[in-house]
Amino acid sequence: MQAVPLAILEKGRGTQLSVVGTRTIHLCSDCDADTLRRYHANRPNPLMPDDIPTAGL
Repeated sequence: MQAVPLAILEKGRGTQLSVVGTRTIHLCSDCDADTLRRYHANRPNPLMPDDIPTAGL
């Protein structure tokens, strides 16, 4: 298990998104290998959530 920061997003005006904080999630090295790879490729930024509030706009 690895502790990874997950971004908490808040929708501002229009399509503007802001990272308002992070929370720690624990990912399995085997089960969540793709997600961990995505996180390590973008370090030191937190992992972005799968559901982005403006994705449907």
